[in-house]
Amino acid sequence: MVRLTGGQLVVRCLENAGVKTIFGIPGVNVLDVYDALYDSSIRHVLVRHEQSAAFMADAYARVTGEPGVCLTTAGPGLTNAVTGLATAYSDSRPVLALAGEISSHLIGKEKGVLHEIDQTSLAKPVTKQAYCVFNAAEIPQAIERAFVDLKAGRPRPAYVGLPDNVLEATGDFQLPEEKPCATVTSEPDEELVEAALILLSQSRFPLILAGGGVVAAEASSELIRIAELMSAPVVTTVNGAGSIPGDHPLFLGRSRLPKVVDRAFETADVMLAVGTRFSSLSMSRWKLGVPKNLIHVDIDAPVIGKNYPPKIGIRGDAKPILHRISEKLKSMPKVEKSSWIRTVEELKASAWTELKNSHPTEMRAVMDIRSALERDAIVAADTAILSYWMQRIFPVYEPRTFLYPFGYVAMGYALPAAIASKIAFPDRQVVAVCGDGGFMVTCQDLATAVENNTNIPIILHNNGGFGILRHIQRERFKQRHIGVDPRNPDFVKLAESFGAKGSRVETVDQIGSTIEDALRSDRPTIVEIRMSFSPPPY
Repeated sequence: MVRLTGGQLVVRCLENAGVKTIFGIPGVNVLDVYDALYDSSIRHVLVRHEQSAAFMADAYARVTGEPGVCLTTAGPGLTNAVTGLATAYSDSRPVLALAGEISSHLIGKEKGVLHEIDQTSLAKPVTKQAYCVFNAAEIPQAIERAFVDLKAGRPRPAYVGLPDNVLEATGDFQLPEEKPCATVTSEPDEELVEAALILLSQSRFPLILAGGGVVAAEASSELIRIAELMSAPVVTTVNGAGSIPGDHPLFLGRSRLPKVVDRAFETADVMLAVGTRFSSLSMSRWKLGVPKNLIHVDIDAPVIGKNYPPKIGIRGDAKPILHRISEKLKSMPKVEKSSWIRTVEELKASAWTELKNSHPTEMRAVMDIRSALERDAIVAADTAILSYWMQRIFPVYEPRTFLYPFGYVAMGYALPAAIASKIAFPDRQVVAVCGDGGFMVTCQDLATAVENNTNIPIILHNNGGFGILRHIQRERFKQRHIGVDPRNPDFVKLAESFGAKGSRVETVDQIGSTIEDALRSDRPTIVEIRMSFSPPPY
């Protein structure tokens, strides 16, 4: 038994769980937690807005595979963080959100207390589980359960509310002895695995679709082995980027690449889809068809068959299932697929030639960004025209190196995500890619980037506002547009005012060398690209 305050108990539980970094802003309801952090081994990263704290926790989870943790005060602290939690929820990321609450005896009484709101109900739609502790003795169990819940099965955020009087209370507490672990998932149905093997072994035109579940399960090597054994081209979703290297001969492209993917989907006689929900965006608003012989593997049973009916649906963790399939495929006779591979290669070459001819500037910009970076560089992208191009064609060579809020597409993600990635991996190259509109949502966290010595190039495509919305308005409303032309600051001066650096790029020829210079800098650098880019074809 150890005598602690509730705030100290929270921090001790986080330490016990292996938490190394926490992102947040102090407030009156969580000052006892902050006081405990003063003497803690946990690194606290002070952000300038709670949305950024949740974005950073999300990105930390994406790049490390470990839960990201954010801490906010009650009321506006949590409401500000909800967009970031929704982003993590949509993209299946394990994030623990801790927030102060008003005193426990006042919760639900509607007495007009400062920051009064039903926070548990607010958190429920964007978390797997949401709890509020009502006495300090509940803290260890609540935090332990949250860590188990957020990683068990399909990863998603968990919320623990911490009333201020609970954090202030002092008592003798028993700490958990071990780091909490996710529950073991059930074994997949062996008969279904055998049936899938029969389909795969007989296929003449096999295709693999790899989603974010492959990355989450650390199953890239197993996936590649199956692809090579079957001579099966691989398409990835945006969240599945890097599950097969972008320069692997069997990598066909991402599901957002038109013409290549839809033709391959139409021609394939068997599709092995792993760790994907077949979301609206991934499947071009479900206009893409899939083969009738669809094998769908996912850890989340309700996902299987929700958008496309499978021939065989297998619930379970991707890694052991793919390992089992690859081991059995080794001994099975091979079906000749040389014509299929030639067809796919021709499709890919034709599409890339067409894009280079129709959008040479955009293609050059993306490829010059790629050339300036090392293979394991981490790229955090925002919602912007340049990022739309990158999610389709930017070569990704390793898992967990391309971060994009694909499920929720929240503006302002790139900068906080890049900061968290650099904090997690200070020796790796990290860049943010954003538009002027998205950057302005979280630009205040340039202060956080400078404060934490993160030498991040911030590739900022400045097209004078919300370019994609302007484009859509003009197409739909006879060239009329409104609300898409905000006044921007001088981004170079803005960077300098925060203690960062700034530079401008006026032509595509300057992009690569300017980014290389920024990577050598000792501080964050805005690389403002003042050019017009067309949206990618859908």
